[in-house]
Amino acid sequence: MLEFNMPVHEGWNIVHIAMQVPQAHQIYVCPENCLRGVVMTAYEMGAAGRFSCVSVSERDLIVDNLETVTIDGASDVVEEMHAGGEFPPVIFLFTVCSHRILSCDFDYVFKTLREKYPDIIWVHAYMDCIAQKEGLYPDMKLRKAMYEFIPKTHSDEKIVNLLGSEVIATKENNDIVAYYESQGIKVRQLSDIHTFDEYMQLGNACMNICMYKSGDYGVEAFSERLGIPYHLMLPFFEDLDLPEIEKSKNITEKNNGGLPTFSEVKEKYREFQKQIENTPVVIDSMAIVCPYSLAEFMLDQGFNVTYVISDGAPAYEKEIAERLDKTHPELQTILPADPRLREETYRQELRSAISKDSSEIHEEICNDNFQAPITKDGSGKILAIGPMAAWVFKTPYFVNQIENDGAYGKLGMLSLLEKMKDAIANPKPIEKTVLQKGIGSSRCCFTL
Repeated sequence: MLEFNMPVHEGWNIVHIAMQVPQAHQIYVCPENCLRGVVMTAYEMGAAGRFSCVSVSERDLIVDNLETVTIDGASDVVEEMHAGGEFPPVIFLFTVCSHRILSCDFDYVFKTLREKYPDIIWVHAYMDCIAQKEGLYPDMKLRKAMYEFIPKTHSDEKIVNLLGSEVIATKENNDIVAYYESQGIKVRQLSDIHTFDEYMQLGNACMNICMYKSGDYGVEAFSERLGIPYHLMLPFFEDLDLPEIEKSKNITEKNNGGLPTFSEVKEKYREFQKQIENTPVVIDSMAIVCPYSLAEFMLDQGFNVTYVISDGAPAYEKEIAERLDKTHPELQTILPADPRLREETYRQELRSAISKDSSEIHEEICNDNFQAPITKDGSGKILAIGPMAAWVFKTPYFVNQIENDGAYGKLGMLSLLEKMKDAIANPKPIEKTVLQKGIGSSRCCFTL
Protein backbone atom coordinates (compact mmCIF):
# COMPACT_ATOMS: atom_id res chain seq x y z
CA MET A 1 0.00 0.00 0.00
CA LEU A 2 1.38 3.41 -0.97
CA GLU A 3 1.14 6.28 1.48
CA PHE A 4 2.35 9.86 1.75
CA ASN A 5 5.74 10.43 3.35
CA MET A 6 6.54 13.96 4.50
CA PRO A 7 9.86 15.46 3.33
CA VAL A 8 10.98 15.67 6.96
CA HIS A 9 13.92 13.41 7.73
CA GLU A 10 15.18 14.36 11.16
CA GLY A 11 14.37 11.09 12.91
CA TRP A 12 17.00 8.40 13.37
CA ASN A 13 16.90 5.35 11.11
CA ILE A 14 18.38 1.89 11.57
CA VAL A 15 21.79 2.97 10.26
CA HIS A 16 22.08 5.71 12.88
CA ILE A 17 20.87 3.43 15.67
CA ALA A 18 23.30 0.55 15.01
CA MET A 19 26.21 3.01 14.65
CA GLN A 20 25.87 3.73 18.36
CA VAL A 21 27.69 0.45 19.06
CA PRO A 22 31.38 1.45 18.90
CA GLN A 23 33.57 -0.42 16.38
CA ALA A 24 30.54 -2.29 14.99
CA HIS A 25 30.20 -2.91 11.25
CA GLN A 26 26.93 -3.07 9.31
CA ILE A 27 26.23 -5.28 6.28
CA TYR A 28 23.01 -4.88 4.28
CA VAL A 29 21.97 -7.70 1.95
CA CYS A 30 19.27 -6.39 -0.36
CA PRO A 31 18.35 -5.15 -3.86
CA GLU A 32 19.90 -1.87 -4.99
CA ASN A 33 16.72 0.18 -4.81
CA CYS A 34 16.52 -0.54 -1.07
CA LEU A 35 20.22 0.16 -0.56
CA ARG A 36 19.98 3.75 -1.73
CA GLY A 37 18.62 5.22 1.48
CA VAL A 38 20.93 3.41 3.91
CA VAL A 39 24.00 4.09 1.73
CA MET A 40 23.21 7.81 1.72
CA THR A 41 22.77 7.80 5.49
CA ALA A 42 26.12 6.12 6.10
CA TYR A 43 27.96 8.58 3.86
CA GLU A 44 26.11 11.61 5.22
CA MET A 45 27.13 10.78 8.77
CA GLY A 46 30.74 10.09 7.80
CA ALA A 47 30.54 6.40 8.68
CA ALA A 48 31.07 4.77 5.27
CA GLY A 49 34.05 2.86 6.66
CA ARG A 50 31.74 0.95 8.99
CA PHE A 51 29.16 0.08 6.35
CA SER A 52 29.01 -2.51 3.55
CA CYS A 53 26.43 -3.71 1.04
CA VAL A 54 25.70 -6.99 -0.71
CA SER A 55 23.57 -6.27 -3.76
CA VAL A 56 20.91 -8.90 -4.52
CA SER A 57 19.93 -9.15 -8.19
CA GLU A 58 16.81 -10.62 -9.77
CA ARG A 59 18.94 -13.53 -11.00
CA ASP A 60 20.05 -14.23 -7.43
CA LEU A 61 16.43 -14.62 -6.41
CA ILE A 62 15.48 -16.86 -9.34
CA VAL A 63 18.54 -19.01 -10.05
CA ASP A 64 20.36 -19.04 -6.71
CA ASN A 65 19.03 -19.00 -3.16
CA LEU A 66 19.19 -16.21 -0.61
CA GLU A 67 20.97 -18.34 1.97
CA THR A 68 24.00 -18.79 -0.30
CA VAL A 69 23.92 -15.17 -1.53
CA THR A 70 23.79 -13.87 2.05
CA ILE A 71 26.54 -16.15 3.40
CA ASP A 72 28.89 -15.65 0.45
CA GLY A 73 28.29 -11.89 0.30
CA ALA A 74 28.88 -11.39 4.03
CA SER A 75 31.97 -13.62 3.87
CA ASP A 76 33.42 -11.54 1.03
CA VAL A 77 32.95 -8.38 3.09
CA VAL A 78 34.64 -9.93 6.12
CA GLU A 79 37.60 -11.20 4.09
CA GLU A 80 38.10 -7.75 2.59
CA MET A 81 38.06 -6.17 6.04
CA HIS A 82 40.48 -8.79 7.38
CA ALA A 83 42.89 -8.11 4.53
CA GLY A 84 43.00 -4.47 5.56
CA GLY A 85 43.24 -5.05 9.29
CA GLU A 86 41.46 -6.84 12.15
CA PHE A 87 37.94 -8.24 12.21
CA PRO A 88 35.33 -5.94 13.77
CA PRO A 89 34.15 -7.23 17.17
CA VAL A 90 30.50 -7.24 16.08
CA ILE A 91 28.68 -7.23 12.74
CA PHE A 92 25.04 -6.26 12.29
CA LEU A 93 23.80 -8.28 9.32
CA PHE A 94 20.61 -6.71 7.98
CA THR A 95 18.18 -8.89 6.05
CA VAL A 96 15.25 -7.43 4.11
CA CYS A 97 11.76 -8.08 2.77
CA SER A 98 13.08 -10.49 0.10
CA HIS A 99 14.42 -12.80 2.80
CA ARG A 100 11.09 -12.75 4.56
CA ILE A 101 8.99 -13.32 1.43
CA LEU A 102 11.20 -16.21 0.24
CA SER A 103 11.37 -17.80 3.70
CA CYS A 104 15.12 -17.60 4.04
CA ASP A 105 16.56 -20.06 6.58
CA PHE A 106 18.05 -17.54 9.00
CA ASP A 107 19.14 -20.20 11.49
CA TYR A 108 21.31 -21.83 8.81
CA VAL A 109 22.73 -18.49 7.65
CA PHE A 110 23.84 -17.32 11.07
CA LYS A 111 24.99 -20.75 12.24
CA THR A 112 27.26 -20.95 9.19
CA LEU A 113 28.68 -17.45 9.65
CA ARG A 114 29.29 -17.94 13.38
CA GLU A 115 31.12 -21.19 12.76
CA LYS A 116 33.16 -19.65 9.94
CA TYR A 117 34.08 -16.51 11.90
CA PRO A 118 33.85 -17.41 15.62
CA ASP A 119 35.70 -14.27 16.75
CA ILE A 120 32.91 -12.03 15.45
CA ILE A 121 29.60 -11.46 17.21
CA TRP A 122 26.97 -11.81 14.49
CA VAL A 123 23.77 -9.87 15.17
CA HIS A 124 20.66 -10.43 13.07
CA ALA A 125 19.06 -7.08 12.26
CA TYR A 126 16.11 -6.30 10.01
CA MET A 127 15.17 -3.85 7.27
CA ASP A 128 11.87 -5.57 6.44
CA CYS A 129 9.66 -2.60 5.67
CA ILE A 130 6.67 -4.79 4.83
CA ALA A 131 6.44 -5.67 8.52
CA GLN A 132 5.88 -2.07 9.62
CA LYS A 133 2.10 -2.28 9.63
CA GLU A 134 1.93 -5.09 12.12
CA GLY A 135 4.02 -6.41 14.97
CA LEU A 136 7.38 -4.93 15.84
CA TYR A 137 9.00 -2.26 13.69
CA PRO A 138 12.58 -2.81 12.43
CA ASP A 139 13.97 -0.15 14.78
CA MET A 140 12.29 -1.83 17.77
CA LYS A 141 13.83 -5.19 16.88
CA LEU A 142 17.21 -3.52 16.37
CA ARG A 143 17.05 -1.85 19.78
CA LYS A 144 16.62 -5.35 21.24
CA ALA A 145 19.30 -7.06 19.13
CA MET A 146 21.96 -4.48 20.02
CA TYR A 147 21.80 -5.47 23.71
CA GLU A 148 21.42 -9.24 23.37
CA PHE A 149 25.13 -10.04 23.40
CA ILE A 150 26.01 -7.92 26.45
CA PRO A 151 27.02 -10.18 29.38
CA LYS A 152 26.06 -9.87 33.04
CA THR A 153 28.79 -8.37 35.21
CA HIS A 154 28.88 -7.13 38.79
CA SER A 155 26.17 -4.63 39.74
CA ASP A 156 27.39 -1.10 40.43
CA GLU A 157 24.94 0.85 42.61
CA LYS A 158 26.51 4.07 41.38
CA ILE A 159 25.47 3.60 37.72
CA VAL A 160 22.03 3.92 36.09
CA ASN A 161 21.60 3.21 32.36
CA LEU A 162 19.37 5.56 30.36
CA LEU A 163 18.77 3.60 27.13
CA GLY A 164 16.35 3.16 24.25
CA SER A 165 16.47 6.63 22.73
CA GLU A 166 19.07 8.25 20.51
CA VAL A 167 19.08 11.85 21.70
CA ILE A 168 21.13 12.96 24.69
CA ALA A 169 19.62 13.86 28.06
CA THR A 170 21.41 16.43 30.21
CA LYS A 171 21.17 17.64 33.79
CA GLU A 172 19.82 20.90 32.38
CA ASN A 173 16.80 19.37 30.63
CA ASN A 174 16.16 16.07 32.38
CA ASP A 175 14.98 15.39 35.93
CA ILE A 176 16.38 11.85 35.83
CA VAL A 177 19.91 12.99 35.11
CA ALA A 178 19.78 15.97 37.47
CA TYR A 179 18.33 14.02 40.40
CA TYR A 180 20.46 10.88 40.29
CA GLU A 181 23.69 12.74 39.62
CA SER A 182 22.92 14.98 42.62
CA GLN A 183 22.96 11.74 44.65
CA GLY A 184 26.37 10.78 43.28
CA ILE A 185 24.95 8.27 40.79
CA LYS A 186 26.23 8.23 37.20
CA VAL A 187 23.50 8.29 34.53
CA ARG A 188 25.10 6.47 31.60
CA GLN A 189 23.92 6.89 28.00
CA LEU A 190 25.23 5.39 24.78
CA SER A 191 26.76 8.75 23.91
CA ASP A 192 29.10 8.29 26.91
CA ILE A 193 30.54 5.07 25.48
CA HIS A 194 33.57 5.27 23.18
CA THR A 195 34.89 1.70 22.86
CA PHE A 196 33.40 -1.73 22.37
CA ASP A 197 34.84 -2.88 25.71
CA GLU A 198 32.97 -0.04 27.43
CA TYR A 199 29.81 -1.03 25.58
CA MET A 200 30.11 -4.59 26.90
CA GLN A 201 30.03 -3.20 30.47
CA LEU A 202 26.44 -1.95 30.11
CA GLY A 203 25.32 -4.96 32.14
CA ASN A 204 26.80 -3.58 35.37
CA ALA A 205 24.12 -0.95 36.06
CA CYS A 206 21.91 -1.12 39.13
CA MET A 207 18.92 0.16 37.14
CA ASN A 208 17.84 0.56 33.51
CA ILE A 209 15.52 3.39 32.46
CA CYS A 210 13.88 3.99 29.08
CA MET A 211 11.99 7.17 28.16
CA TYR A 212 10.96 6.16 24.64
CA LYS A 213 8.26 3.59 23.82
CA SER A 214 10.05 2.30 20.72
CA GLY A 215 13.01 1.43 22.94
CA ASP A 216 10.93 -0.24 25.65
CA TYR A 217 10.78 -3.69 24.01
CA GLY A 218 14.55 -3.98 23.72
CA VAL A 219 15.59 -2.40 27.01
CA GLU A 220 13.03 -4.41 28.97
CA ALA A 221 14.26 -7.68 27.38
CA PHE A 222 17.87 -6.71 28.16
CA SER A 223 16.94 -5.91 31.77
CA GLU A 224 14.99 -9.14 32.30
CA ARG A 225 17.79 -11.27 30.84
CA LEU A 226 20.39 -9.79 33.19
CA GLY A 227 18.12 -9.30 36.20
CA ILE A 228 18.49 -5.50 36.26
CA PRO A 229 15.58 -3.47 37.72
CA TYR A 230 13.80 -1.69 34.87
CA HIS A 231 11.52 1.34 34.57
CA LEU A 232 9.73 2.69 31.51
CA MET A 233 9.45 6.40 32.29
CA LEU A 234 7.59 8.12 29.49
CA PRO A 235 7.90 11.93 29.48
CA PHE A 236 4.34 12.90 30.29
CA PHE A 237 3.73 16.57 31.03
CA GLU A 238 2.76 15.91 34.61
CA ASP A 239 4.34 16.04 38.07
CA LEU A 240 6.33 12.81 37.79
CA ASP A 241 8.03 10.83 40.55
CA LEU A 242 11.44 9.20 40.15
CA PRO A 243 12.14 5.64 41.35
CA GLU A 244 14.52 5.24 44.25
CA ILE A 245 17.59 3.05 43.92
CA GLU A 246 17.54 0.29 46.54
CA LYS A 247 21.03 1.00 47.88
CA SER A 248 20.29 4.73 48.24
CA LYS A 249 17.12 4.41 50.30
CA ASN A 250 19.06 4.53 53.55
CA ILE A 251 20.69 7.87 52.70
CA THR A 252 19.23 10.32 55.20
CA GLU A 253 20.27 13.60 53.59
CA LYS A 254 19.16 13.95 50.00
CA ASN A 255 18.62 16.91 47.74
CA ASN A 256 16.19 17.06 44.85
CA GLY A 257 18.82 17.88 42.25
CA GLY A 258 17.69 21.48 42.06
CA LEU A 259 14.39 20.52 40.45
CA PRO A 260 11.71 23.23 40.26
CA THR A 261 8.22 22.62 41.58
CA PHE A 262 5.37 21.76 39.24
CA SER A 263 3.61 24.95 40.31
CA GLU A 264 6.61 27.01 39.23
CA VAL A 265 6.59 25.30 35.84
CA LYS A 266 2.90 26.02 35.30
CA GLU A 267 3.34 29.65 36.28
CA LYS A 268 6.15 30.14 33.75
CA TYR A 269 3.99 28.60 31.01
CA ARG A 270 1.13 30.92 31.91
CA GLU A 271 3.44 33.92 31.67
CA PHE A 272 4.46 32.85 28.16
CA GLN A 273 0.83 32.31 27.19
CA LYS A 274 0.08 35.90 28.11
CA GLN A 275 2.85 37.01 25.77
CA ILE A 276 1.69 35.07 22.70
CA GLU A 277 -2.01 35.24 23.59
CA ASN A 278 -4.13 33.38 21.02
CA THR A 279 -1.27 32.31 18.73
CA PRO A 280 -2.16 28.87 17.27
CA VAL A 281 0.04 26.02 18.50
CA VAL A 282 0.58 22.76 16.59
CA ILE A 283 2.36 19.77 18.18
CA ASP A 284 3.86 16.81 16.33
CA SER A 285 4.78 13.33 17.53
CA MET A 286 8.25 13.40 15.98
CA ALA A 287 9.25 16.17 18.38
CA ILE A 288 7.20 15.17 21.42
CA VAL A 289 6.99 11.58 22.70
CA CYS A 290 3.69 12.29 24.49
CA PRO A 291 2.04 14.92 22.25
CA TYR A 292 -1.47 14.59 23.68
CA SER A 293 -0.11 15.01 27.20
CA LEU A 294 1.61 18.25 26.12
CA ALA A 295 -1.55 19.39 24.35
CA GLU A 296 -3.63 18.87 27.48
CA PHE A 297 -1.07 20.61 29.69
CA MET A 298 -0.80 23.64 27.40
CA LEU A 299 -4.57 23.89 26.93
CA ASP A 300 -4.94 23.88 30.72
CA GLN A 301 -2.54 26.85 30.85
CA GLY A 302 -4.63 28.77 28.31
CA PHE A 303 -2.72 28.11 25.07
CA ASN A 304 -4.54 27.86 21.75
CA VAL A 305 -3.47 24.33 20.78
CA THR A 306 -5.24 23.53 17.52
CA TYR A 307 -3.72 20.35 16.06
CA VAL A 308 -1.68 17.31 17.00
CA ILE A 309 0.16 15.64 14.11
CA SER A 310 0.30 11.97 15.01
CA ASP A 311 -0.78 8.52 13.85
CA GLY A 312 -3.37 8.76 16.60
CA ALA A 313 -3.05 8.41 20.34
CA PRO A 314 -0.80 5.46 21.27
CA ALA A 315 -2.00 3.10 23.98
CA TYR A 316 -0.15 5.01 26.70
CA GLU A 317 -2.02 8.21 25.77
CA LYS A 318 -5.47 6.78 25.04
CA GLU A 319 -6.92 7.99 28.33
CA ILE A 320 -5.55 11.50 27.79
CA ALA A 321 -6.89 11.62 24.21
CA GLU A 322 -10.34 10.47 25.34
CA ARG A 323 -10.33 13.14 28.02
CA LEU A 324 -9.37 15.77 25.45
CA ASP A 325 -12.25 14.66 23.20
CA LYS A 326 -14.61 15.69 25.98
CA THR A 327 -12.89 18.79 27.33
CA HIS A 328 -11.50 20.20 24.06
CA PRO A 329 -13.42 18.72 21.12
CA GLU A 330 -11.99 21.46 18.87
CA LEU A 331 -8.51 19.88 19.07
CA GLN A 332 -7.94 17.84 15.91
CA THR A 333 -5.47 15.16 14.85
CA ILE A 334 -3.66 15.22 11.50
CA LEU A 335 -2.32 11.87 10.28
CA PRO A 336 1.25 12.22 8.91
CA ALA A 337 0.50 9.70 6.14
CA ASP A 338 -2.66 11.50 4.95
CA PRO A 339 -2.13 11.74 1.15
CA ARG A 340 -3.95 15.07 1.06
CA LEU A 341 -0.91 16.64 2.74
CA ARG A 342 1.04 16.35 -0.51
CA GLU A 343 -1.23 19.06 -1.94
CA GLU A 344 -0.27 22.66 -1.19
CA THR A 345 -3.91 23.73 -1.47
CA TYR A 346 -4.93 21.36 1.35
CA ARG A 347 -2.08 22.50 3.57
CA GLN A 348 -3.05 26.11 2.88
CA GLU A 349 -6.61 25.32 3.97
CA LEU A 350 -5.27 23.98 7.27
CA ARG A 351 -3.16 27.11 7.75
CA SER A 352 -5.98 29.49 6.86
CA ALA A 353 -8.36 27.76 9.24
CA ILE A 354 -6.26 28.74 12.26
CA SER A 355 -4.36 31.84 11.11
CA LYS A 356 -6.27 34.13 8.77
CA ASP A 357 -3.34 36.52 8.28
CA SER A 358 -0.68 33.93 7.54
CA SER A 359 -0.64 33.76 3.74
CA GLU A 360 1.66 36.73 3.09
CA ILE A 361 4.18 35.60 5.69
CA HIS A 362 4.47 32.03 4.45
CA GLU A 363 5.24 33.06 0.88
CA GLU A 364 8.70 34.23 2.02
CA ILE A 365 9.75 31.09 3.86
CA CYS A 366 11.01 28.89 1.04
CA ASN A 367 13.03 31.70 -0.50
CA ASP A 368 16.77 31.03 -0.48
CA ASN A 369 17.30 34.59 0.72
CA PHE A 370 15.03 34.01 3.69
CA GLN A 371 14.83 36.74 6.30
CA ALA A 372 12.74 36.76 9.43
CA PRO A 373 9.29 38.11 8.58
CA ILE A 374 8.11 41.08 10.59
CA THR A 375 4.57 40.95 11.92
CA LYS A 376 2.47 43.31 13.97
CA ASP A 377 1.26 42.05 17.35
CA GLY A 378 2.15 38.49 16.39
CA SER A 379 -0.56 38.29 13.75
CA GLY A 380 -0.18 35.42 11.34
CA LYS A 381 2.24 33.50 13.53
CA ILE A 382 1.78 29.78 14.05
CA LEU A 383 3.95 28.16 16.72
CA ALA A 384 4.94 24.67 15.60
CA ILE A 385 6.46 22.21 18.06
CA GLY A 386 8.31 19.84 15.78
CA PRO A 387 9.56 19.64 12.18
CA MET A 388 6.45 17.95 10.77
CA ALA A 389 4.27 20.71 12.18
CA ALA A 390 6.60 23.32 10.71
CA TRP A 391 6.42 21.77 7.24
CA VAL A 392 2.66 21.18 7.17
CA PHE A 393 1.84 24.69 8.39
CA LYS A 394 4.77 26.30 6.58
CA THR A 395 5.70 28.33 9.62
CA PRO A 396 9.22 29.56 10.42
CA TYR A 397 8.31 29.76 14.10
CA PHE A 398 9.09 26.21 15.17
CA VAL A 399 10.89 24.12 17.75
CA ASN A 400 13.30 21.86 15.91
CA GLN A 401 13.82 18.62 17.84
CA ILE A 402 13.00 14.90 17.89
CA GLU A 403 12.13 12.48 20.71
CA ASN A 404 11.76 15.29 23.28
CA ASP A 405 15.45 16.10 22.70
CA GLY A 406 16.18 13.96 25.76
CA ALA A 407 14.03 16.15 28.01
CA TYR A 408 12.08 14.71 30.93
CA GLY A 409 10.04 16.03 33.85
CA LYS A 410 9.93 19.57 35.13
CA LEU A 411 13.35 20.54 33.81
CA GLY A 412 12.29 19.12 30.46
CA MET A 413 9.13 21.22 30.46
CA LEU A 414 11.12 24.37 31.20
CA SER A 415 13.63 23.46 28.49
CA LEU A 416 10.81 23.15 25.96
CA LEU A 417 9.39 26.47 27.13
CA GLU A 418 12.70 28.21 26.39
CA LYS A 419 12.74 26.62 22.94
CA MET A 420 9.22 27.88 22.25
CA LYS A 421 10.25 31.39 23.28
CA ASP A 422 13.24 31.21 20.96
CA ALA A 423 11.08 29.84 18.12
CA ILE A 424 8.73 32.82 18.35
CA ALA A 425 11.57 35.33 18.60
CA ASN A 426 13.91 33.82 15.98
CA PRO A 427 12.15 32.36 12.91
CA LYS A 428 14.18 30.05 10.68
CA PRO A 429 13.92 28.68 7.12
CA ILE A 430 12.00 25.42 7.00
CA GLU A 431 13.46 23.73 3.92
CA LYS A 432 17.04 24.24 5.09
CA THR A 433 16.29 22.84 8.53
CA VAL A 434 13.90 19.87 8.43
CA LEU A 435 15.78 17.86 5.77
CA GLN A 436 18.79 17.02 7.94
CA LYS A 437 18.85 13.31 8.77
CA GLY A 438 19.39 12.02 12.29
CA ILE A 439 19.27 15.31 14.12
CA GLY A 440 21.58 15.19 17.13
CA SER A 441 23.86 12.50 15.70
CA SER A 442 26.83 14.88 15.56
CA ARG A 443 26.74 15.00 19.35
CA CYS A 444 27.11 11.23 19.65
CA CYS A 445 30.20 9.09 19.42
CA PHE A 446 30.51 7.36 16.07
CA THR A 447 33.88 5.60 16.25
CA LEU A 448 35.28 5.22 12.76
